Amino acid sequence: MKNEILQNELLKNYTFYGIGGPADEFYKVYDLEEFASIWGKTITDNIPKLVLGIGANLLLADEGFRGKVFLLKTVETIWQENKVTIEVGKNWQTIVEDTNKQGWADLCNLSGIPGLLGGMIRGNAGAYGSETGEFIAEVEFLDEKGQLQKYNQEECEFGYRTSVFKFHPDWCIVRATLELNKKADPEESLTASRELIKKRWQNHPAGKSCGSFFKNPVPGKIFSRNLLEEAGAKGDQIGDAQISPKHVNFLMNLGNATQKDVLSLARKWQKIILEKEGVALEPEVQILDEFGNKLEL
Repeated sequence: MKNEILQNELLKNYTFYGIGGPADEFYKVYDLEEFASIWGKTITDNIPKLVLGIGANLLLADEGFRGKVFLLKTVETIWQENKVTIEVGKNWQTIVEDTNKQGWADLCNLSGIPGLLGGMIRGNAGAYGSETGEFIAEVEFLDEKGQLQKYNQEECEFGYRTSVFKFHPDWCIVRATLELNKKADPEESLTASRELIKKRWQNHPAGKSCGSFFKNPVPGKIFSRNLLEEAGAKGDQIGDAQISPKHVNFLMNLGNATQKDVLSLARKWQKIILEKEGVALEPEVQILDEFGNKLEL
């Protein structure tokens, strides 16, 4: 299938926040070979670029994006005993449930995390004591020249909500191999994964958000949610951006919030927590301006 190019596509339609203006060029990528040459040329020509997944962890500019946005739609999956090689566009929940159906329970704790494979790897997404990087045997990616490279697990430098790919914006993950070791009854593991989805979403407020906005300052010990709740952040609002009354680490878009609204609210409470507790909260959400530059709080 050929790649599709759209002009002035509204990015708010591709993000959980529902925030983001038009992109100059929006590519739906089905052909990785053709994409490799486009990727290399984009970097050579110094054109701003953004690789988009399902937009679960993005806060984009109201002005849109002055460059090329790539949505990778490739999902080919190849099994070989306890290893599975998957192209980057596959939905993570589908991956979890597919491994369950094959008789593996390794990914159950990561059930219900919204995203595609590429984003899970890049941010080393995790929950309930498990992280994506634990299960990665190999990652294939395009470098700044559009050449295909491979890294093993150690070379990926996985850490808390990070990996080597976060520090190399000119690299694009295209596929990965997962290695599984926890054999289980398919029906039991699938049920466990689906029950965890229910549990996860019961605790999350309904509406437009990117989930937890701030990282936990000390994982497993100091939680952003507790700091914000004790400081009285619950329900605070700027414009149409609100700190959820149900979960204070969720910054919600009540309908027409702008990037500025969300950033103003986040900065307000970041400052309060720093002054009150001496703790500097860092965003878990990726915040970008219209040229793809990362914005700090």
